[in-house]
Amino acid sequence: EIKGYVLDKNEKKLSKNKNHIVITEKEIQLIEALFASKNALKKNKILEIVWKYSDDADTHTVETHIYRLRKKISNKFKEDNFIINSKEGYLIWKKEIK
Repeated sequence: EIKGYVLDKNEKKLSKNKNHIVITEKEIQLIEALFASKNALKKNKILEIVWKYSDDADTHTVETHIYRLRKKISNKFKEDNFIINSKEGYLIWKKEIK
């Protein structure tokens, strides 16, 4: 569970309140990397984690995937702050568990 959403890696779905979107394997890996990190991730670190610096990871790969994922989430769930970007990089905000 991530921010009230359920990530189903087998069916490649992100669900919330009986609604869902279909997401790609790279989008799943992107969500997992951002959620697992305690701090914001810079673009180069995301390329290293998700794409392993593969040949198809050009300079706009991260931005393009984040843009498409944000658009899917915004269109279906009306949430614009699932992935946040700051000067430190990209992150999925989560409350601290105490």
